[in-house]
Amino acid sequence: MKVWLIQRAEPTPHDGDGSQRTMRMGILAQMLARTGHRVLWWTSTFDHFNRHHRYETDMRLSVESGYEIQYLHGCGYSRNISLSRIRDNFLVARQFSVLAEKGPEQPDIILASIPTAELGLAAVNYARKRAIPVLLDIRDLWPDVFFDLVPPVLKPAVRLLSAPMLRKLKGACMGSNGIIGLTDAFVDWGVAHAQRSRTDNDRVFPMGYSAEDIPADRIEEGKRFWRRMGVSCDNDELIMVFLGTFGTGFDFVPLFQAAKLLESRRIPAKFIICGAGESAVQIKRQAQGLNSVLFPGWVNAEQVMALLELADIGLAPYIESMNYINNIPNKPAEYLSGGLAIALSLNKGALYNLLERRGCGFSYDNSAEKLAIELETLASNSSRLKTFQSNALTTFKESFDGVTIYMSLIKFLEQIVQNRHDAFSET
Repeated sequence: MKVWLIQRAEPTPHDGDGSQRTMRMGILAQMLARTGHRVLWWTSTFDHFNRHHRYETDMRLSVESGYEIQYLHGCGYSRNISLSRIRDNFLVARQFSVLAEKGPEQPDIILASIPTAELGLAAVNYARKRAIPVLLDIRDLWPDVFFDLVPPVLKPAVRLLSAPMLRKLKGACMGSNGIIGLTDAFVDWGVAHAQRSRTDNDRVFPMGYSAEDIPADRIEEGKRFWRRMGVSCDNDELIMVFLGTFGTGFDFVPLFQAAKLLESRRIPAKFIICGAGESAVQIKRQAQGLNSVLFPGWVNAEQVMALLELADIGLAPYIESMNYINNIPNKPAEYLSGGLAIALSLNKGALYNLLERRGCGFSYDNSAEKLAIELETLASNSSRLKTFQSNALTTFKESFDGVTIYMSLIKFLEQIVQNRHDAFSET
């Protein structure tokens, strides 16, 4: 089976020294190749996380046998919500259309992420001309999420600017053969834009996480990195970690206020805030003067694996947006894989319900005082913390193991391709 994957904002195996953490499309691409399928992943030359161009022109590179990446050149951008981001989306989608028409061997199936609507529609247009099945993977509720991220005074402008994107989103959803998504709410959102009822081709595939097979010496190097940062399990302190991008979707203020409260109460704790992004300067300014808050920057795969072994709690400080209320993003799955309890800002939604149902974390309702009280309790009550952590690991194994989830997705793709072949053979 020849598969095209279209996702323009994930780390790739060519980033940095090759030790970047892979995400949904990266894990799926590798698993497809290692089960005998041929994969071409279409993405951007622009590194969404580190805000620089990987290459200055379109580039097609091999990862391993049966697995290649086609990089598409755009203009780049400095902010996630900006005119330059809109222009970059357009340019990358146009490059996809140009290169797809020119020449790589046609795929048997296409899986395209939303966002972006532009690439999703380009994939649908290409596929429909050739009777190739195409599925959309709903990853974020774009452009709806924009309205949750801007002040009320800007909403009319955002509505005007996002109207073309909304038209493209509807065109992509209506032209696709199926909608998959991270939760039922995400699938329903895509199906609603397709203006139809759900079918057997509309399925939920959660954001699975698959720990990379990292040699022991590299894990040890990761631990040495953290020891140099003053982070160690020998320090007898509660360790909280955030892994992600510093953007408008997170509210760190209650975390830092809680850190200040814990420092005043002499509770031994560390908040390790890992990542980079457009809001980095502002977020670091909010934490000024707090000795218990560390900013190690963007961390690689072995540093993440080592940190998950050292940490106690994963931080999920999402803003109250339907994009997060209806979602279980990739970071909670990563926290659960390390047996970390999750501290969630939201008091409702898919992740909140999971934590309540499985007993693998708690909501602090975006309150610094509630967070400080819960952390102080956990610092002195090891049995409660261990229960959270044990439940977290069980929840990961049962519901978010990337190998299980993405093997199911591969079988789903295989079945759709087989159904297409059967239909053609009957005509």
